[in-house]
Amino acid sequence: AAEMPIEMQGCLVNESSVLDKVGDVTIGINVSRGNVDVTGGPSDKMTHDCRVVWSASKAGVEFTNRCIFVDKDGDKTISMATGTPKSFQWKYLSGSGKFQGISGSGTAEIVTRYPSSGNVSVSCWQGRGTYTLNR
Repeated sequence: AAEMPIEMQGCLVNESSVLDKVGDVTIGINVSRGNVDVTGGPSDKMTHDCRVVWSASKAGVEFTNRCIFVDKDGDKTISMATGTPKSFQWKYLSGSGKFQGISGSGTAEIVTRYPSSGNVSVSCWQGRGTYTLNR
């Protein structure tokens, strides 16, 4: 199977909860849901639902997540990402339907942050990478 380029951009709503704070380090979780426009992939529009664990300190914010992406046919991918809002790495873990056998990875970044209201915020991201469908 050929390796194919993919570009993605999306926006999401984050609902955050602080788990604990020790010294200047805060640890929390997000439930993040949104939509994604895909260029070069097997499907052009998807929704995503992510669970995120993050830490914040004077040095910055770091996170890791697991996300389920669903297209209009109900076919899914599961991915994970880790890094900082300015630069994170992602990779596919699994897929169903037209995404069966998917593998691949790439990089992304948060490009826009909107003002938050309490523990709810909105942000937009973009990324690129490659994928392979091993069927």
